[in-house]
Amino acid sequence: MKGRTVQPNPPYPRPAYAWYCLAIICSAYLFGFMDRIIVGLLTPAIQHDLGLSDSQMGVIQGLAFAVFYTLFGLPIGWAADRVSRKWLLAAGTALWSLMTAGAGLVRSFGGLFAMRAGVGVGEATLNPCATSLIGDYFAPATRPKAFGIYTMSTALGTGVAYLGGGVILGFVGVGTGGRDFDMPLLGPIPAWQAVFIIIGLAGLVPAALLALTVREPRRRDLALAGSGAGAISAGVFLRRNATTLACHHCGVALIVLAVYGWVNWLPAYFLRLHGWPVAKFSIWYGIFGGMAGIFSAVSSGFVTGWFKQRGRSDGAMRTVLLGGVGLTVGTGIAPLLPTPELALAGFALASIFSNYAPAQALAAIAEITPNQLRGLVTSIYVLVIGIAGAGLGPFAMGWVTDHVFGDPQKLHYSMALVTIVAGVAGSSLIAVGLKAYRESLARVNWG
Repeated sequence: MKGRTVQPNPPYPRPAYAWYCLAIICSAYLFGFMDRIIVGLLTPAIQHDLGLSDSQMGVIQGLAFAVFYTLFGLPIGWAADRVSRKWLLAAGTALWSLMTAGAGLVRSFGGLFAMRAGVGVGEATLNPCATSLIGDYFAPATRPKAFGIYTMSTALGTGVAYLGGGVILGFVGVGTGGRDFDMPLLGPIPAWQAVFIIIGLAGLVPAALLALTVREPRRRDLALAGSGAGAISAGVFLRRNATTLACHHCGVALIVLAVYGWVNWLPAYFLRLHGWPVAKFSIWYGIFGGMAGIFSAVSSGFVTGWFKQRGRSDGAMRTVLLGGVGLTVGTGIAPLLPTPELALAGFALASIFSNYAPAQALAAIAEITPNQLRGLVTSIYVLVIGIAGAGLGPFAMGWVTDHVFGDPQKLHYSMALVTIVAGVAGSSLIAVGLKAYRESLARVNWG
């Protein structure tokens, strides 16, 4: 990419307006994350109704979404660096919401796969657009906290999906099989399908707010023009920062693999191992896991600030590392605890670290990447975490249950094994990449 003429950065938007825009983006992310994980909540009912195996459900939970999420990530990231990001994100939000509702109209593995693929295409707009927009709404000193709030949407999404989902499940009657629910215009349909339709249509609200109330901000932090150190193309930037980006992307992906794996399999785990109905588990985990996840996301920005105040310029990556270690220890132990109450407490405590990596990984990208390349670099990150994290996490745990332990009642061993292996590998990569990340920070030179 050719550099642009050096111009002073325009003033940042008024703080109140910037936080309002962030709130709307967060609301879209909240529904997006609900749409990602609701299939895990409905897994027992879907399996009972359609007769799908754990491996098939792992594909529906993860790979069906992740493959298309990553395939469309790069072109959408390229577009986010060139066209209106707010319109791109509004269109993506509408698409993934309609595809979630569409999952309530199909009754086959192929139909569910297609709808989940559509969700992945829509959500591919989210992180590239949001990372670029947040970088233009907030000054550098405020960005770690803004990214923490943004990632808090995943915790809110988890809490609302589980807590609100538990209420909805009890209302519409989803159990291991469920009963028919009389849906307006459609008549009686299986209750799990009704849940998809209700949540999907609700997601159209933030899509409308994005389109009607959010303004596209002026771009800032543009790479300098000319032949100096600030002039940079995509190829040059990627080569100069190859070690940083490889450790960052792959390390976070392995950490996220564990998170997506156990979040999607928790309802089945509590039903199989502890006999808790899905609705009961949903309400209790929605309360405690949701609160812990919110704390994790919000506190991550303060932890990064704490590191930086003590002279650690690589504070964002150190926060990612702290989250990876805490998560690995917590979720390596939690599924093996003997009672449902202890297991719930273990997963809730582990959730305190669950958003450190995804929140501050985005802050780290914004710190080392000029505006013209943020959408592209974020889309590469999305591609890696989409395949290795969101895609392989649920599938790996289902596959290990089916083919390594060969017993659905040994799901807890699969959860612990996959979490420990992925968490240790991911945290190690982040630790190795700290030096390279500091070197990338030292190269930052844009107007």
